[in-house]
Amino acid sequence: MLITLLALRLGLAAVFGVAGVAKLLDQRGTRDAVTNFGAPASWSAPVALLLPFVEITIAYGLLLSFSAWASALTAVLLLGFFITAIAINLGRGRAPECHCFGQLYARPLGRPTLVRNMVFALAAGFVVWEGQPVNQASTLLLSENFGEGLYVPLIAPLAMAFVVATIVYFQRARAKGGNAGPIDNHRSPDLHGLPLGSLAPVFQLPAYRRDQTSLAELLEARKPVLLIFSNPNCGPCAGLFAELAQWQQTYPEQVTIAVLTQGTLKDNFVNIARNDLRNILFQKQREIAEQYQCLATPTGILVSPDGRIASTPAAGADKIRSLIHSTLENHSRPLDSAEAQIPNANSLPQPSTQNAD
Repeated sequence: MLITLLALRLGLAAVFGVAGVAKLLDQRGTRDAVTNFGAPASWSAPVALLLPFVEITIAYGLLLSFSAWASALTAVLLLGFFITAIAINLGRGRAPECHCFGQLYARPLGRPTLVRNMVFALAAGFVVWEGQPVNQASTLLLSENFGEGLYVPLIAPLAMAFVVATIVYFQRARAKGGNAGPIDNHRSPDLHGLPLGSLAPVFQLPAYRRDQTSLAELLEARKPVLLIFSNPNCGPCAGLFAELAQWQQTYPEQVTIAVLTQGTLKDNFVNIARNDLRNILFQKQREIAEQYQCLATPTGILVSPDGRIASTPAAGADKIRSLIHSTLENHSRPLDSAEAQIPNANSLPQPSTQNAD
């Protein structure tokens, strides 16, 4: 029993230590997560700064015999708050990116996030249930090898130093890895997009609720087409999906909105089904996004009714909102003579089919 209790304390200390340090090193992502979870924007900065220190304090306290019980109780309360917030967001069909472990693990909310926090809460609850005397006894399993006077100043700081070193190592490894990791999918590349007025790259991709959809088919209604490039692991994308669905339902006569996401239907099904999205197309990786020079996610780009590039890439939710608003404002403006001479969608070259897994 003592060995099990000690293992749980050490495991929880590692989890909270990594989470706390990672959040501290990713303040921007933590602030975004606080806001995306539904907290007022004015709370984002103080909560993003306070939360990592609370988690680091819990981690440190779990390593010490005199504070293990109190730290475990604090962990239960904090995890209970996380579980409640996650459940509320999932119940409302929202899946913001949690940044639970900073940039090391930034994923949209889902059932795995909820289950993971429940498991941690049960582990912390077991430590609380065992009580302070048993926790002190479990600490002796380690401290007797160093002496009671050496355990606190030696083991605890070394453990926290290991956590910090691990975080720094993985962040540097990801920085050197370029676009290899999922984090880099959300960075804004140093690209300015295709020239305005140039022919939009044609494509034909597997689609949700239909076998294939091409650019020519999206342009058949003779309306502007707003292409949104997304990723199943992109939290800001998931947060934008509800708005995209509302735009699709509210402005079907003004603009056609299509989402080009990586992966398969299985990878994206939760967010698609919850928001009742239409015109969802699946890339294998980023082959179409690369043609449009839209490597960050989410990024929107407008294609004119005649199949021409009509905007620069709009990277991020705010710029996409601005792009859709400007598109709606300009929808009723008549074509000038130059635009009238642009070939229609039927004259576009036939696309080659891209197959998705």
